[in-house]
Amino acid sequence: MTVTLQAFILTEHPTLCFAIAELALASLALGPSPRFIPLVLLLSVLRIHGQRIAFLHTRGRELLCSWLFITAGSSLAHWAAAANALSSAAQSLTAVIVLSAITYLFVVLSLYLDIRVKGRLATDWAQLTLFPALWVTSWSVASHISPIGRLLNWSPVSESHSYNWIVPFVGPVGIDWIVAAWAVVCSELAAQWLMGFEDHEPLDRHCGQSLLSRRSKGLLALVTILLALTIPSFTFNNLPIRADIPADATSLTVGCALPYPLDGSHPTLNDFISETSKMNAATIILWPESAVVFSSAKEREAAFSRIRELPVHAYVGVAFEEYVMGDPSRTKNGLALVHKDQKPGDEVVQYYKRNLVPCKSGHLPYRCFSTKETVTESFSKVPSVDPPLITRLLLHNPKGMTKPEWAPAPNFTRPIPITSSICLDFASPSGFTDLTSRPALVLGPARTWDTNVGLAMWEQAKTRASEIGSMVLWCDGGVTGVSGVGGGKIHEIMQVGGGTWMRTIGVPYPFDEERTLYGKAGEFSVIVFLMALMGGGVAGNHLLVEVSRGAFAALKGGRVALRKIPFVRRMIAPPPVEVDLLGVPGERQNLLG
Repeated sequence: MTVTLQAFILTEHPTLCFAIAELALASLALGPSPRFIPLVLLLSVLRIHGQRIAFLHTRGRELLCSWLFITAGSSLAHWAAAANALSSAAQSLTAVIVLSAITYLFVVLSLYLDIRVKGRLATDWAQLTLFPALWVTSWSVASHISPIGRLLNWSPVSESHSYNWIVPFVGPVGIDWIVAAWAVVCSELAAQWLMGFEDHEPLDRHCGQSLLSRRSKGLLALVTILLALTIPSFTFNNLPIRADIPADATSLTVGCALPYPLDGSHPTLNDFISETSKMNAATIILWPESAVVFSSAKEREAAFSRIRELPVHAYVGVAFEEYVMGDPSRTKNGLALVHKDQKPGDEVVQYYKRNLVPCKSGHLPYRCFSTKETVTESFSKVPSVDPPLITRLLLHNPKGMTKPEWAPAPNFTRPIPITSSICLDFASPSGFTDLTSRPALVLGPARTWDTNVGLAMWEQAKTRASEIGSMVLWCDGGVTGVSGVGGGKIHEIMQVGGGTWMRTIGVPYPFDEERTLYGKAGEFSVIVFLMALMGGGVAGNHLLVEVSRGAFAALKGGRVALRKIPFVRRMIAPPPVEVDLLGVPGERQNLLG
């Protein structure tokens, strides 16, 4: 007897088939920059596997097997990026394995609750959308309790799907919901195919077809919604704002100072000052994270004074590391915006890094380098508790434009609201929740040690900027780090590794500082909305039933009342029974001819 592929997967070698599929898909989907389609396929396989083993006596053994193979695939995907994260390869491998195993727990929790709760829901729509709601809730909790935020979440990078336009409305939570919803669609279709054995006959064919029809309608509705959500990405104007029309936009030349000594040493303060002095056309210049180290406030102010004396009119974002007063063994990462018109001590922006990576103490593979690479951030640095603030840069009219043409009286200046964050702060889901208005630009100094990690942080920075409707100037000082401008329909990487660069961008004028919908509502409100969307099927079904009952009762009562009126009673009375004139059963004579 020929064994079908379905039988081979479900009855002959199910454990082997699911293990191979999960290992392969995990290695493709769970790297530092997860891709949309492999992630959807992996979740689909996990849903089918979970539903298959949920009520088997061997479910513990198969779950352990799945856990091991998912952890192995995830570890393989992260190994290239994490191999040199810690002091030895063994520590790095251990950290990757532990983290991969922990993240799988959140997946298992979502799958378990989906299987247990789904059967208690009244409508097919609620059953289909339960898993996406559980999925986003689980990863929201994970990102808030994790010291590295969303960096290890099973969430796709922006370039791998067509749903980026919804980020300002529902944030990354909406993207996670879409991933889980597509996984539901794929797993439902695959499950129907797997159960389609030739010798399979439903006990009640009519009932089975009716159930399949209702289920298919729910799937069709979900697929229609998911496909419809991709339409704006093909119809919206995805071009950056033009910077050559002063009436509609403010031209802003931004740049990243990235000197690279040929001997491979860390650039000094003189290197950064020399590189900055060459960027005469820039409006904003950013230095990478921990560009310079200050032993005291006096040394820091002396360096700022040297920067003010440079023959440039740009605002210089100096990312520095300074020793904590009273504790010379610990430092903190800061960012100050320096301009030549300032007086000593009047830096425009002062921000200190809030999220530090506890590498050795927490065995985490992702860290942003300090200038002393032998000391990890958790031991050597002090985190800040102050959130980022909005600062408005006042830009004067450029050459060729009069003051009234540039901006209205009395100041004749255009304000450019900016804010800042540093490296791992961008992975936090609540990095900019305290902002009361929308910034036009976010300064993002960073320092990573591997290109894959740099790309992962670059994706986090772009996502945070899109959430608040802004752009990010990302300056990564790592040897193989990536730098560029992200958000505002700009996604190109300008530089990999060392090398100073500049780019002109356009900021809408007048700039609308009203926050995006996601910036106002926040992550919790979006989750509540998605939960309500799931319950909408239950509520809608209940409402329909109650309305139908009420309408039937009203019609029945109205008919009884109408029957008491003689004229109406004669109108609604049934017609007289026709007489069988021929006396032949089944044949009737029309009295009207």
